Amino acid sequence: MAIASRDRSRSILGAMSQGSERGYWYFLRVSGVLLVFLALGHIFITHYANVPSETTFDFVSARWANPLWRMFDWMLLLAALWHGLIGIRISITDYLPGPLWKQVAYALAWIVGLIFSVVGSITIITFNEEMSRNNSGPLSGDLWIADVLGALLYVIAVGTYLGIIALAIWVIRDFQAGRAPVYRGDPGQYAFVFHKAAGIGILFFLIIHIVDIMLIGLGRDVYDKSVNFYGQPFLVPMEILLVGALLYHSFNGLRIIAVDFTTSGSFRQRKMFWVVLIAAVVLTIPSAIMIIAKEIF
Repeated sequence: MAIASRDRSRSILGAMSQGSERGYWYFLRVSGVLLVFLALGHIFITHYANVPSETTFDFVSARWANPLWRMFDWMLLLAALWHGLIGIRISITDYLPGPLWKQVAYALAWIVGLIFSVVGSITIITFNEEMSRNNSGPLSGDLWIADVLGALLYVIAVGTYLGIIALAIWVIRDFQAGRAPVYRGDPGQYAFVFHKAAGIGILFFLIIHIVDIMLIGLGRDVYDKSVNFYGQPFLVPMEILLVGALLYHSFNGLRIIAVDFTTSGSFRQRKMFWVVLIAAVVLTIPSAIMIIAKEIF
């Protein structure tokens, strides 16, 4: 009971913050609810109904022929990018030492947000299907750009796999020593760590995705080559992990909102954590089967 009360108190502090901090607190929750529909809708199209390597020029141009799909993707771009960057801002506040470093990091986050908001918006709004289909964009033939993006995906994949291996070793050693793995506290701490890790991973992938989708109007051949990387067997586990991370982050976000805005949420947060975790794992399985069947076999 005492733990639930403290959780509730910490939650209320965010809503009671003044000025911009209060605005950030509410934005994360409002945009989070919106992204449950936008992001999960997008991931269903690209990772359940299709697989990432199938989202070629023909696939995207057919969707963007309908202005409603352009609006959907534009809203997803802005909501996901700024939701992620404001989430990163909270991590900067929590973990970066010294006011100077914090201010530099805040400024970089704003610069990244503005640049990628403009780049992504221009890509969606000004896309010219006829010019792009003729492969007459200014970057046509510059296939090295796709190779660079592919290399970045490999770097992220290696970092992700090594991180998972290191965490597994840590947990196994703690179990062997008779200690609680990683944390000794409430399951809410695990939910907190998983939520941040998933959010950071999703944001990095989103930024790369904004760059590669930009290529669709600048060089059709470059874009299609960059999409082909998603079918590489080494990257398939990361694609599956991305689906799981997005599902967990979305469901846990709803759990956080329930804790924030309902009286019973604080008292049920442990049970909700296990429901969120199990639901994310179970719902990832159909996508994993689809991706493995099409990308590897």
